[in-house]
Amino acid sequence: MILIYILYAVLSGLIVFLVFYSSLNKLIKAIALTAMLLLGLTTQDYYISQLGKPIDAFPSGEFIYVHHVPQDDFIYLWIWTEDEGNKLHVIPYSAEVAKALQEGKEKASDGAEQEGEFTESGNNNSPGLIMDDWRGPNTEYNK
Repeated sequence: MILIYILYAVLSGLIVFLVFYSSLNKLIKAIALTAMLLLGLTTQDYYISQLGKPIDAFPSGEFIYVHHVPQDDFIYLWIWTEDEGNKLHVIPYSAEVAKALQEGKEKASDGAEQEGEFTESGNNNSPGLIMDDWRGPNTEYNK
């Protein structure tokens, strides 16, 4: 969000410079200033509307299973990764993925955190899911 504000301030500064010091027609200056204001407002509005929105894709790479909820034709999958933190993914419903997630949920409720990864070898154009006990972060002490 800060990056958007910085870019908006820089572009606004250029437009103000154009408005005050350019010898262009006043109509062109007014159009440029108005376009800049509209661009800033729509960018900020779009960015704010996307905050917290679930990701409509399968997670890539390994993740730590937190929770899932099957609903209608989708599975809402809450995961944690070391790089991105907590994320909510919406994936198409698949019986084999739902079964693997349910088994992982049961093991996690028993205290064994679950690690998962989607693979290319699934049925019905849906990736397969491999769930296993999480062994902790890969540090020089835990290898």
